[in-house]
Amino acid sequence: MDLYERLGTRHGAGSSEIRRAWQRLSRALHPALNPGDPVAAERYRDAAQAFEVLSDPLRRAAYDRGELPAVPVEAPAEGGFEGFDFSARVRIETVGFREIFDSAVRPAPGIDAGRGEDLEQATRLSFEESMAGASRRVHLVRFDPCAACRGAGEVAFGPLPCPRCQGSGTVRGSRGHMIFSRPCVDCGGDGEMRRRGCEPCSGEGRAIASEWLEVKIPPGVGNGSQVRLPGAGNAGRRGGPPGDFVLTVEVEEHPRFRREGDDLHCVVSVGMVEAAMGGHVEVPTPDGPVTIEVPAGTQNGQRFRLRKRGVPRPADGGRGDLWVEALVVIPAATDDRARALLRELATLLPRS
Repeated sequence: MDLYERLGTRHGAGSSEIRRAWQRLSRALHPALNPGDPVAAERYRDAAQAFEVLSDPLRRAAYDRGELPAVPVEAPAEGGFEGFDFSARVRIETVGFREIFDSAVRPAPGIDAGRGEDLEQATRLSFEESMAGASRRVHLVRFDPCAACRGAGEVAFGPLPCPRCQGSGTVRGSRGHMIFSRPCVDCGGDGEMRRRGCEPCSGEGRAIASEWLEVKIPPGVGNGSQVRLPGAGNAGRRGGPPGDFVLTVEVEEHPRFRREGDDLHCVVSVGMVEAAMGGHVEVPTPDGPVTIEVPAGTQNGQRFRLRKRGVPRPADGGRGDLWVEALVVIPAATDDRARALLRELATLLPRS
């Protein structure tokens, strides 16, 4: 049978493809996994001989020219963990169970790409700025994609044989009397080093940079609100997505207005005469003073609602309301004439 057919690969296959084909067959046919199966053992020996020839550039070239060199293959062990060594050229390392477990659950070695961290700052607004909207210029010191490797964390070179696995793509690790084979973490099982870590960014794919950023704060923000700028945080590791920039807003208290959600509340003084007879009272609003009419018999603590005079709502373009609470001011009667008039008024008006 043709050596390429023994491995189940094509004539023009590269070294990595031949190595993967051998590893796939050896895992399926190894006598340690097929005890007492002579067919599997024979197919394993054929595949091993084919790999010995095709993995060596000189022998492969000779075979492609029509030569068929004899390659003695040592009979594999019939049992034990030695059977999990699927490469003719390996390096034995002492490892712990953690490394063995990680090699089994992680499909690809190396540094994974990771999302960048969010950055946060705080700013303070006056009450008027929170109502009308504002902007703040902030200085960011953050990680940007590395210019040398364009955020990849590695640069191309070579190719050269991997020094750790000696070009085999597989290393053997020993734990006591047990031996485990696993893909080489340096080359990812390819046996060749074509890329190396970027020195300027230490392989992270990002480097320190600074920038001034203009942040628009919409009207209606409250104390503790956050303005988020997606993608303006730290760049991700090895091409990962960037984090966000978050600006936390602190709003100063207003001497007259109290905010509850999108509504505002204030207290307005109403004279005794206006409260009794009705009249007009000037009321402060965020847009300037307005005059409202209070009915006759207005009581202390009575509330009036001014629609759409409250806090702007950027989500729908609406506004909250302004609630005005009446504080009826009763003057002191300090002279005889004032007291007499109040006594006369008390006889004319019924007590409620």
